Amino acid sequence: MSIEGLPFRNDYIPALGKIKVLGRRGERHDRSRLAALALFAVTVLGGCATGPRLESVLAPTQPVVTLTEAGIGFTVLPNTWSAYPGDLSRYYTPVEIRIENTRDDDLQIRFEDFFALDDGNRQYRAVPPLEVARVVSGLNVPPRSPQATLVAGPWYPYGRRYWGPYSGPYWGPYAPWWLADPYYYSYAWPRPAVQDVLTLGLREGRLLAGASVQGFVYFQLATERGNLLTVSWTPRLPSGAGVAPFSAQFRILR
Repeated sequence: MSIEGLPFRNDYIPALGKIKVLGRRGERHDRSRLAALALFAVTVLGGCATGPRLESVLAPTQPVVTLTEAGIGFTVLPNTWSAYPGDLSRYYTPVEIRIENTRDDDLQIRFEDFFALDDGNRQYRAVPPLEVARVVSGLNVPPRSPQATLVAGPWYPYGRRYWGPYSGPYWGPYAPWWLADPYYYSYAWPRPAVQDVLTLGLREGRLLAGASVQGFVYFQLATERGNLLTVSWTPRLPSGAGVAPFSAQFRILR
């Protein structure tokens, strides 16, 4: 059969199926997830930021410098800060220190006995971790009372916290997306920015005979201007008398 000379085809065209329209709740869920992923990406990229590095003058290929004298071991690990905040080197110069006391008497660890000196004779003091923490947090209150911060989504990457009616290692950031709590809250409480600064910092106090201690010493920003930096420490006996000082020199690589 033809119409006006044209052949007629009786092909069957199936009807289109139902088009699924994303509801408001799904849209909000996706928007929250995208915002959270964007926040996570920014955080990771920010955490990967690195500042100037220190290279030993005497042993450029060695990542650490170890000095021993009078029964005391002094080790400097200059480029090991990988904690939070990742951009700490923009404000301070974190240098990891390990001290070993093989003497028969105790030693006193005091921040005032550490200092750094660059090739322009500019001296930088060691800043106590609590002072660094207050600057990093941007608060005028002690770090034990951190400011609450609202952030997007349930995927904020810092630490374990309470999610909806559940908690534990199989919920929130510890679970893949298909196991995430469907009744999640749209906000989270991030860990204080000062947590790593405080817990990883070197502690002042008495170092017993035969003991060792390790932690970060936070110098005033010491890598901004010079080309060489000398890190020094003067050990102290319990009486307050000083022992021969230790010094390690580094090139500042930018």
